[in-house]
Amino acid sequence: MNEAQSQKRGEVAIALGLTVALLFFIVLLNALIGDPSHMDFAEFYAGGLIIRQGNASRLYDLDGQARIERQFLNGERALVNPHPPYESLLFAGLARLSYRKAYLLWGAMNAFFWLWFQHLLRPYAPVARRPFRYFLLCSIFFPLWVALLRGQTSVLLLLAFSLTYVCVKRGRDLLAGVFLGLGLIKFAVVLPFACICFVRSKWKMMAGLASAASVLGLLSLATVGPEGVRSYLQLLGAILKRPGDPAYGESFRSWGMPTVGGMFATLLTGRVSTAHIAALTAVTSIALLLFTAWRWRQQDRKGGENVSSLMFAAALVVSLVTAPHLYLHDLTLVLLAVVLVAGSSELVDKSPERVVLISAILILYAAPLYVLLVHWEIMYLLAPLLAAFALALISLAEKTTFPPGRETISHRNG
Repeated sequence: MNEAQSQKRGEVAIALGLTVALLFFIVLLNALIGDPSHMDFAEFYAGGLIIRQGNASRLYDLDGQARIERQFLNGERALVNPHPPYESLLFAGLARLSYRKAYLLWGAMNAFFWLWFQHLLRPYAPVARRPFRYFLLCSIFFPLWVALLRGQTSVLLLLAFSLTYVCVKRGRDLLAGVFLGLGLIKFAVVLPFACICFVRSKWKMMAGLASAASVLGLLSLATVGPEGVRSYLQLLGAILKRPGDPAYGESFRSWGMPTVGGMFATLLTGRVSTAHIAALTAVTSIALLLFTAWRWRQQDRKGGENVSSLMFAAALVVSLVTAPHLYLHDLTLVLLAVVLVAGSSELVDKSPERVVLISAILILYAAPLYVLLVHWEIMYLLAPLLAAFALALISLAEKTTFPPGRETISHRNG
């Protein structure tokens, strides 16, 4: 039995190695023959260059960003950089290298983050005892590959949420909040999740989040100075007021957002006022967040670790679908929710929730679907699917109540 297990571990290690090699080869191929101006990494690299050139206070000057990007993109213009100032410090180090070399190094780092995520979640994932199924589940998710190839930071955010989940499972709420705070590079996703935890009265977690946010805020102030922070806030305000402004390029197209806001903006623009669309988006998003927080708080009182996993997954998906800004590569985070749910004992028994969850997972793993949704400019249609996925998770959690400690004992004995 031990020999069989060792052989299986060896096979999984080989599969992981081959996948990482394939991943890096595809990133290398993309760097050599791809169009650099179409890589999201360009906006991060430009921010790093601005920091390195000593112009940190002008990090959010759109003309300055365009000028820097044209220097290494041979006259092309990439995307506007609306990310927090401290993020550019990470890419300032990469900006020591040429653009293509920096892109390759960032791809290798993302591959490491992906491996770390798999290793971190395996003890807690329902499919942990089926190594190849677990490996495939973590490897063939299309948004993950999009994030890797475009040089996005979504894989890093996936790792931050995974560390948050592990700390929650271990009862270390303060540290969970710190890791959640490290995910503020995508604050549009983190803040809705934090709101759910706030309504649940998770004060230690909020303290950890506030501590991390304070440190990152001071780091941003030290990096770009008061003028740079002011420019950043003005840029965010301008984007919120005029998301379709041509000055922002293709960064903020509503049809490309699989969110409540993206769906309402795409379907209702030109039919009702912008104010009414904003109000409808806000009411729907707040209702989803409060409903999730209320249900999770009820489940907290009943106990059961498996229930907390289901609710964590539901809260994460709700945070995504209510985020004010979300794109295809950000759906990488759905991978964490799928890993926590797939193969669980709750999906064995036939139920409406089982049908919805399995159907949603199959659709979300259909790579050609994403290509068609982008081509037809209807990515927003994923918003109802994500909402149904989250609500099915909440409903399943309500039907799954274990005495406190039962899952922990089972896990230790397993």
